[in-house]
Amino acid sequence: MKPQTVGEFELGKHLASGTVGDVYYARHRTSGQRAVIKFLQTHAASEPDLQRRFVREVAIVERLNHPNIVRHYDCGLADDRIFFAMELVECGTLKDVLRRRGRLPWREAVECAMQICAALAHAHQIGVIHRDLKPANLFLAEDGRVKVGDFGLARDLNSSRLTLDGQTVGTCRYMPPEQIAGEADLSGATDLYAVGCILYEMLVGQTPFDGGTIVEIFEAHLNDLPDPPAELVHDCPADLSELVMQLLEKSPADRPKDAAAVQSALADVLHGRPMRLAARPKEELTADLAATLHPDRPNLTKRLQTHESSGDARPSILVWVALGTLVVVVIIAALITLSR
Repeated sequence: MKPQTVGEFELGKHLASGTVGDVYYARHRTSGQRAVIKFLQTHAASEPDLQRRFVREVAIVERLNHPNIVRHYDCGLADDRIFFAMELVECGTLKDVLRRRGRLPWREAVECAMQICAALAHAHQIGVIHRDLKPANLFLAEDGRVKVGDFGLARDLNSSRLTLDGQTVGTCRYMPPEQIAGEADLSGATDLYAVGCILYEMLVGQTPFDGGTIVEIFEAHLNDLPDPPAELVHDCPADLSELVMQLLEKSPADRPKDAAAVQSALADVLHGRPMRLAARPKEELTADLAATLHPDRPNLTKRLQTHESSGDARPSILVWVALGTLVVVVIIAALITLSR
């Protein structure tokens, strides 16, 4: 049977369904380039808000052109359904890795975060705020790149707003206080808070704020302070722990200036330099990032996928517990021997 064609692509098997769209594998008819095609579901097409959101996502990703952002290929109508085709990133997501491993060594966590910040610096520069950064939206490519995807809730600061003021959108465990409160004036600091939550989870093995209900999680974001990563993970550099806590500041004004400054600070930590939360020339940032992706270095995606679980988030505590247990056993054995 002849494959169904959608624009310049041949449609493959069904991959997934969401509240708004259906996703399929696809292949470009001429180049053979593999892709993913997302269709607006039929029921969603009759709902103006969902239709505008889908179209808005297409309009936003068309403007984004960065190696750490999932690429847009094409969009149009097929059988009266809106679709857009995008890059296929085949190696899973950061969520998959964290589910399997629990947490990551700090160097791998920093390399991931550097790439995320590089993508955000590009998006923020053209006025796009993601608003739904989370491990499930961070895709791993074969070449070792981390790619930011799913801009369905993104806000374009240069265009009219899609969501109403006062409406809360996003994913609760990675959402900053100002987004929870439904504040209208969001900025790049919104995404930086989510980066802090993701970094914390990569380092510690759990999100900084949690609870049994969404309300409890929101209350934690608004009022609680998490334990610094360096207090929970014995090998976490102090500068990195401090950076994470700055990213998790309740007020956007107290967080780092922008994504480029965070990328710069992460590069300093990775290379053992004194950490500076300040802008550096783009060429230097690009060089630092390129160094982590050099062909002579072990591929980050392969490292993330092949390493075994890093274990519990509190290794130093486990070590002390084990040593304490051993001491108690030795003392008991000595007392038994003396009593004979």
